Amino acid sequence: MGRSIRNDDADVLWNNYLKGDRSALKELIGRYNDSLLMFLLGKTKNREIAREVAQEAWLKMAKHKKGIKNFKAYLYKVASNVWVDINTKNKRIKSVENPAPAINGIAVQPEALNKLGAEDIAKMCRSCLTNAEYELWNLHCDGYNSEEISQRLSIQRKTVDNKKSIIRKKLILEIKNYTNS
Repeated sequence: MGRSIRNDDADVLWNNYLKGDRSALKELIGRYNDSLLMFLLGKTKNREIAREVAQEAWLKMAKHKKGIKNFKAYLYKVASNVWVDINTKNKRIKSVENPAPAINGIAVQPEALNKLGAEDIAKMCRSCLTNAEYELWNLHCDGYNSEEISQRLSIQRKTVDNKKSIIRKKLILEIKNYTNS
């Protein structure tokens, strides 16, 4: 049976690593890598992916140069976030390979595409969006990312993301109303 590891020891080792002791990081990896892999295997259901995620999590931890109150909890949170990032990226890649029919960046049912013409789409966007929303959405449709849009419009990036979400909901509702009429 393995020895019991107190988290206080891990916190001390982490602080030693932050002070320049590389052997402290090696010790942490030796102590926690197996349990981290088991944790990730439960999430990923794949040993190779679990190893990749664990490796990426350790790399992120090694780059993190701040003190941590609970090393083990923070490590598992970083690993979970890495898994979410990888999983999300893979879903984006699949959606790019097999894109759903879309109008101005809004996924729609194929039958809606047959009913809507370019003129109808432009009218919908103008009728349900404010001028500011319309400008933001046009930038989004032209391929600008949220950071670029925030710089062009002089608003916070988070505000851009929130507004894009609101605009999507408005447009989806407008498309549904149009296709149901």
